[in-house]
Parts: sequence; structure tokens; C-alpha cells
Amino acid sequence: MRLVLVHGKRHSKRCTGLRLRSPWGGPPPSRFFALRFTLAGKSVYFIVIDRFARSGEQAANFTFCDLPADWVNNTGGGFCGGTINGITNRLDYIQAGSVRKGMGFDCLWITPPVQSQGFMGYDATNLFQINPHFGTKEDLVRLSAALHSRGMCLIVDIVLNHMRPLLVNGTVNLSSIVPFNDESHYHQRNRSTSQSFADYVAAWPPPAFNPGEDNSQLLAASQQHSPAVCGHTVADHTECSCFPGNSGPNCPSFREDHLSTGWLGVMGDLNQSHEYVRAQLLSFVEGMVVNYSLDALRLDTAIYLQRDFLPEVQAVAGVEILGEATVNNLTYQASLMQGPGRPGLAGLLNFPPFYKVPEAFCAYQIGGDFGDYSHQGTWFEEADLEKLGGVLSLQLSTGLFGNPDMLGNFVDNHDEYGRLDHYCRHDTLRIRHALAFAMLWRGIPIIYYGTEQGLSGHQSPDHNLGQDALRESLWQTRYSTDPWQYRFLAQLNGIRKSFGISVGDAQIRNATKTSLVFTRAASDGAAWVFLNNAANASARSPQRYCPGPDASQGETWYDALSELPMNPYLVDGCFLAPDKFPKVLVLKTLRLLL
Repeated sequence: MRLVLVHGKRHSKRCTGLRLRSPWGGPPPSRFFALRFTLAGKSVYFIVIDRFARSGEQAANFTFCDLPADWVNNTGGGFCGGTINGITNRLDYIQAGSVRKGMGFDCLWITPPVQSQGFMGYDATNLFQINPHFGTKEDLVRLSAALHSRGMCLIVDIVLNHMRPLLVNGTVNLSSIVPFNDESHYHQRNRSTSQSFADYVAAWPPPAFNPGEDNSQLLAASQQHSPAVCGHTVADHTECSCFPGNSGPNCPSFREDHLSTGWLGVMGDLNQSHEYVRAQLLSFVEGMVVNYSLDALRLDTAIYLQRDFLPEVQAVAGVEILGEATVNNLTYQASLMQGPGRPGLAGLLNFPPFYKVPEAFCAYQIGGDFGDYSHQGTWFEEADLEKLGGVLSLQLSTGLFGNPDMLGNFVDNHDEYGRLDHYCRHDTLRIRHALAFAMLWRGIPIIYYGTEQGLSGHQSPDHNLGQDALRESLWQTRYSTDPWQYRFLAQLNGIRKSFGISVGDAQIRNATKTSLVFTRAASDGAAWVFLNNAANASARSPQRYCPGPDASQGETWYDALSELPMNPYLVDGCFLAPDKFPKVLVLKTLRLLL
């Protein structure tokens, strides 16, 4: 964002009655006005700072690295050498430059750059310093400026729910945590009066959510079959598991107050109702935006924050915030977003449809129904697009979402068990369809770094890397622009821009187990998107989709991907596609397509 600061009198920031000096040094950040910027319509490339690009003397070191952090003794680490300057030096790879054509992404999202214990940055030790492993404050300023000079935007990940683990090597010591070095800064639900804080932490504080027997109750209720209590036809329970946000008789363990006061393991769970904590967190948010000219923020673990804190954070930030809300209840999901007469975050990562994507395109089981995760990371016999279509239809029909264009769509990320290339078993046709969905469905398309190179990290009982297996380095690819995935993403970004398929209406036209048809608002009317989950072996076989666009008015429909006319294949209201590759039908002349 190009920030337009109001010159003249500066006003000290007041927050919950406290007047503070800025932890950044000097007076607190002033309030500012900004030119209106929105993430809606933008495409995003998501980077783990430590794993994307090295710089300096290590710039030419292309040795693969996937070091894990230490979550046994909670000492963190796992640094492979990626830096902020490394990212700045490789922006041509992400967007475009004088030599490279690039992938054409509009925005860059980076993991938390603040001083942290581990390489991912979500376990901060000092909110007001940049991690020296990644670089300096000046380096982050340069990255922001370099992006803006290209017309790109910068999204930075922040964590307001917790700090680093408080139990390190069996000892609790808060003195190195800035600015939250007192036990009163942390939630202490169920701590006994005779229990020291150290003993409370060592015994593992109560979790944010513990479904216990809930999934057994849900299973019993689902076996009654009438009516369905969970699944892709139930807006408030799109997965058959008890997640945060699933309340009621089948998931009685969920409580909003427990969600915000419970701990994630021994990660220091911050008490946002504490006056000092609240003020420092808000000062941190505003300082990040102002000092680094950020265009947007991504808020980690948003559902674990106090509900009344979210709109306050959004207001102080002055830029749009995408919240991480790992829920399957569409009503609960929508309640976290801004809407008519409802305060909240500007946008959210769109988890309910994501949970259906691996099975939809590649028959992969990313979770576990009714709390049974014994088959997680395995494959079903058949893929099923009908479930994904059902959730998307419910999301559109509820009318609860203030702005569906502010939902971030993705097919994999840094947490969720397997990368796209792995869970599609390297099937290029299925990967194409999944990427086309992420890039063309209504919302903000987010592509995880390495997807364009076919990185295939995944969790497995065969190794002890856990989630860190999804966070392998990229530099061993030497940033080649030859992989078909790289070129396909560039093509999809080009189609979004050329035909105005970015913001606006979307409709599910049909969803079956084997196909998904939807339309998007486009610059010349509607664009029709045809997807399926056929395996690569059948790529050259025809595919029947119903319905299809009406060709009776003399208009000529072209496939934006192949740049071929499709009218001969529009028959009796259906589209008889000549092959099983994704199709994006648009009304454009061949001359304009080329």
C-alpha cells in the first residue's frame, strides 16, 4: 500500500487507558490515512522466509535443506539460511522482470519476520525486532519498497495469540520474552492457588479445545441418517468431526471462552484482556504496518483470540487482515468477518472448501472423520468433486459472508499434511485441475511456494519431520522457469487479468463426483470453468459437462487455456469437451486471445 501520512500534529496512541512509548523506539506510531487498497482480485504467492532464497555469501549455495525445529525440548532452531534479501533478489521469479517472464503474482505473503525461536517465526521471542537469521529492519523496508516499485503488495504474517513455548529444556523462564516477561501476561485457566506458574506450565495448561467423546456422539447421531448432521450438505458442520466452532448437542465440549483461554501445548498463551498485553499487541500491529508500509496482514490462529479483540486489531491495522480460521462451520466462519452491521476481520483463509479439495481432485484423505485419523495421509478409492461443490454452494447461498471476494483459496500450505504434488501422486492432469480451481474460484488465490516446482513434502510415519516436511527449501531447483507448473500458473494469472476473472459473482452450475462446472463474472460477461478429477492416463479422452454456455446467439466461445474455438463442442446445452484438460470458456475473438 502507498501510505499517505497526514503531516502536522502527531497524536500519541491511546489504548485501553494506557499511554505508551512505542517499543519500536520514539513516539508511538501516529494514526494515518491511506489510499484505499484491497486484496480482493489479487493473486498471492506464499513464502516461508527461511526456505525460499539465500543471500550474500550463501546465495550460490543450492544445497537442499529441510532441517526440523526442536519441539521435544522446545529449543526451536532448524534454520536453513533463507533471508529477506534473498526474497528481494528473486522477485523476477515471482512476478516478472526484464529477463524473466515470471508467474505474474500480484502479492507476496511472508511468514513472521520477527525474532523467534524457530525458523518458521510463529514462536516469537521479541515482537519488536526482526529475526537476525532473516536480516534487519532495513532489509524488510527494502523488500517492501521493491515490491511496491513493481506494483506488487506485501502481506506479513503476525501472531497475537501466543509467544514461544514457555517450557524450554524442562525450565520455565520468561526473562527473554519481549515484551511479555511476566506470568500475569498469560492465561492461567484452572491454575490452583497452591500451584506455581512454572508447575502450571510444566503440567501442560488446559487446551483451547478438547472434543473428547464429542466425535463418538457425532458418529452415533450421523448413523441415524435422517436428517444429516454433518457433511457437505450441512452448512454448520461441513466436516464430520468436532472442530472449534461446532457447538450444540453433538459437540458439547466447544466453549468460546475456552477457545480463547486454552493453550496450544506450552506456547505462551497471551491474555488479551490484560491491559498491558492488549496495548502492546495493538502497538505491534500498527508499528508493523507503518514502519514497513505493509499492504495487508495475515493473522495466525485468529479463532483463538478473544472475539472482541479481532475488530479492534482490524481497526488499528488500517489495512485488510486475512485471518486463519481452521473451522468447518460456515456460520461461525462468517461471523469472524466484517458484514452488514457486524465488525470483524476483512477476510479469512477459506478452510471449509480446502478440507474437501484433496479428496475432490486426488482422492486424498487429509483429515479423519469422527476423530479417527488412522487413515490420514492415505487415499480413497475414488475422488469426489460433489462434496467440494456442495460446500461452495452452501457458502454462496448462506448470505452470511460480507464479501466472498475476501476469502483466500488454496490447495495446500505449510501445515496441512501433504503438498499438492504428493497428495495427487504426481498426476499432472489432476494437479492442473486443482490449480485451476484455486486460481479461478471466487476469492483470493494463494499458491504455496514450491508448488510451481513440484515440491512434494508430506508428513509420514517414515520420518520424524512432522509438519516441517512441508517446508523444504526451494533453492535446489535453482529457480527454474521450465517446470510445467510454473508456466501453467503464469498462464492462469494472465487469464485472470486478461479476462477480468478476479472479483464478482460466482455460481456453481453443476457438481458431480467426477466433474465441477462453475461460472465467474468476467469483463465480457461470464467465464465458464470446467474441471474434472480424471487421472492423467485418460487426459486425451473426451469429457461431457452439463450445462454449458448457450451458443445459439451466434457468439463464439474460446477456451482461454488452449486458445481454440469451442462452439463445435457446445451441443444441446452441454459441453462435449474434446479432452479432459481444464477448460475456461470466454467470449473473445481469437485475435484478442492471441
